[in-house]
Amino acid sequence: MMRRGIRGVRALPRRDRWHMLQEYAVGEKNQEEFRKLRVRDSQVTSMVETAAPPKAIDWSSWDARISNKEVLGCLKSFHEQQSTLLEQVLKEDHTAAVKKQTEGWELFDASVQSCQKSVEKSEQILKNGARALWISFQNPPISLLSQSEWLDADQYWQAFVEKHHFYHNHLASAVEDPESKDYDAKNKAVLKRNWETFDGRGTTRQNNKLLYQRPSFEYYDVFRGPLIEHMIFYLTKTGGDARTFPETMPTKWYAEIYDTRFKIYNVLQRRKRQAHEATWSREAFHDFHPHDMEHDGEAYYSKLIAKESTATELCAGRLMGNFILFSDSYVPVQTGTAFYRAIQMDGGKGTFFSLGGDVNCLFYKPAEALSMLDPVECFQSLADHATMTGRKFEAGYAQAFEAFTEILSSRKEGLGGNWFTAPGETSKEAFLRRLKTGDPAYDIYATYAEEHTERWAAAKALSMDEALAQMPEIERKYALECEEYNSILYGLNDDMAATGKLEQEQLAKLADLGELQGKLDSGEIVAIADGATMKADAVTKALDELDSARDKTVDMVLATKLPALDKKK
Repeated sequence: MMRRGIRGVRALPRRDRWHMLQEYAVGEKNQEEFRKLRVRDSQVTSMVETAAPPKAIDWSSWDARISNKEVLGCLKSFHEQQSTLLEQVLKEDHTAAVKKQTEGWELFDASVQSCQKSVEKSEQILKNGARALWISFQNPPISLLSQSEWLDADQYWQAFVEKHHFYHNHLASAVEDPESKDYDAKNKAVLKRNWETFDGRGTTRQNNKLLYQRPSFEYYDVFRGPLIEHMIFYLTKTGGDARTFPETMPTKWYAEIYDTRFKIYNVLQRRKRQAHEATWSREAFHDFHPHDMEHDGEAYYSKLIAKESTATELCAGRLMGNFILFSDSYVPVQTGTAFYRAIQMDGGKGTFFSLGGDVNCLFYKPAEALSMLDPVECFQSLADHATMTGRKFEAGYAQAFEAFTEILSSRKEGLGGNWFTAPGETSKEAFLRRLKTGDPAYDIYATYAEEHTERWAAAKALSMDEALAQMPEIERKYALECEEYNSILYGLNDDMAATGKLEQEQLAKLADLGELQGKLDSGEIVAIADGATMKADAVTKALDELDSARDKTVDMVLATKLPALDKKK
């Protein structure tokens, strides 16, 4: 450390070097101050040079004055030690020590080379900048540009023309200078005028009028349709929360939205064209679109969303009634056909489980664990089932449903092959993680999750003969459950109830006119009960019994209370 300090002192410039700074003292006042500074420096220097050598310490006199001999001895020994150390340091040959220091020069040489390369790069940048400035200064006026052959070969002028949006047939005409302030002011005035004309909505602020300069939340405030479209895509794509909706999504996602939108419109437009050409009507409308989008669009889609929400909640409630929801490691069995297909999966090597006599379902666990199903495959299976049972999705709805499942399936890229759960997570945990605690149905799902865990903890394994013996009673209750579910579905949702009431009145009118049987025979109307087609009399009788049975079932369901949920309240 002492050596480093001495080396540092010797590395400083000589004291008289700073005297040359007098040349930079401008003005009489500065020169006078610098002269006074030189005088003081001379006085200090002469005083240091003429000073007498320091006197040696008389320790005998201090021994007589200080009574504490221990303190005196410590001071004397410390002084002698420091004096000896300094004398040894001054006697050393520091120049030789520095010369012996041969390590570390490789780093210095590498630094020098790096600095030389940086200087060369800086010189190159300086030359290019000078060339660009010279070329920019020598630019001819815009009116002299033309679309001749040399323009196709000159990259600089291509970039210049494209930058100013003047690559068109009027390039050689006398126009405004695109780099002038007047040209920018004119464009801003046009944008402001258009904004006020089409979507200003009475706004008087003038400092944030250009829509392309506005933040995305203000863009979405002006265009509500893209907000709904982008939000639905984001939630479907990521499974996240609306509160984390980004300022802007990746460009690839906007391309996917565009592609999905036109896949749906391709189907809707084809359906519209067929209806239009078949009826020769004056106007036709797309499926799932109101006739007056501007005035009725918000109310129409609010009802459509409410209808789908109710159908989803009722479907989840039906699955929860038999503890099928979250039991994704098992195959639910409620019919003989399902029983047969379950044992076909592994040749009957698995095990059946029962959750109690009040659960109208058995659960089959195959010998090999089930993998997470793909959303697209689930939709295709559902569509095939609907078709094989004499029902079919509407074309536009089916296309939108399939696009939804394709977006869900695209989550696998970021979740390690999963689309609903994180790695090592169950479907129950994933569902409750995504469900907001402020959701009105949160307590219902949380209570169901607890009861679901308790039921499976007490599940009873069945042999093949025991499971087969319980199937007739389970299948009978399942058929009753389907009938009651239809009553609830059309009784709780106003939109479905209104649609069902209208169709019911139309069928009753056809029966009164005697035309119902003819439509049933021609296949224009299909009525099925117990796997067989129905006659007109049976359909009329079923319509008469429908209203009373529906109201009775809805009242019974609404009056049902959940003890576990009441305890939480």
